[in-house]
Amino acid sequence: MRKTELLLLSCLGIAAGCRHGATEPVASDCEIVAQYRDSVLLLSDIVRQLPPGISSADSVALIKKIVDQWIDGFLIEDLAAGQIDDMDRINSLTADYKRSLIADSYRRKMRRNGVQPVDMDGVKAYYKSHLNELRLERPIVKGLYIRVPASSKFVDDIRQWMKNADPDSYDALENTGRREASAFRYFADQWVDFDAIAGEIPQKLGDGDQFVEYNVDFETELNGMIYILHLTDFRKSGSTMPIEYATPIIEDRLKALHLADYEKGLVKAIRATAIEKGILKEGTYIIQNR
Repeated sequence: MRKTELLLLSCLGIAAGCRHGATEPVASDCEIVAQYRDSVLLLSDIVRQLPPGISSADSVALIKKIVDQWIDGFLIEDLAAGQIDDMDRINSLTADYKRSLIADSYRRKMRRNGVQPVDMDGVKAYYKSHLNELRLERPIVKGLYIRVPASSKFVDDIRQWMKNADPDSYDALENTGRREASAFRYFADQWVDFDAIAGEIPQKLGDGDQFVEYNVDFETELNGMIYILHLTDFRKSGSTMPIEYATPIIEDRLKALHLADYEKGLVKAIRATAIEKGILKEGTYIIQNR
């Protein structure tokens, strides 16, 4: 929609429904589309709700609907407030919900800003003391995977380079193999889930633990494409996680623990300040060593 059309709609909304003088304006007249008592509906609030690519005609209709719903909500709320018997309960629930939203928003902010990075010494200490918990649920592997057209003149070379898996072969795969391949994954220096690699191959590989134990090299062909997998290392399900694989898991756990301690200490300090200022009075409800 053109800016001139939006501006016209804004001014029309003011002429039809705005009342001036009730409150200090919070925006320019041409930004206010409607005002109900102390609440205002801004043009920018409406524009944010318009889907991208909407036509001028459709946007006019949608803007009118948004404005009508906004006004109708206040009108019905005022009408209902005088006829509903349990307004006190509703107001209480609304206040509780507002407090919950504010607290949850602040906790999310604390998760982003309140936890310091985890150092490697802490990761190693946690790994050493929790070895029995850090067990693999699925096999993990290191190695190489490539998908290359069967028509490539370098197929035999690529097949040999994959089996050799030495530095010279890696260089050849990077230079020639990658150019010929429609897919190439090098993961000889990091652990990856075997299921992620198996998903690249259009043939069921069976039980993952048995496959990684008995298949250092695997090759299959389908629809003119050759799929070659070479494994340089593996760990089966139930094995202790290698520390490299476990590190991000441990970091998440330590961050969660640090965040819980941080939040507990923060809330304790806030509570003590509130009691000192007389804002909070606990009476007989006192929990020791909180």
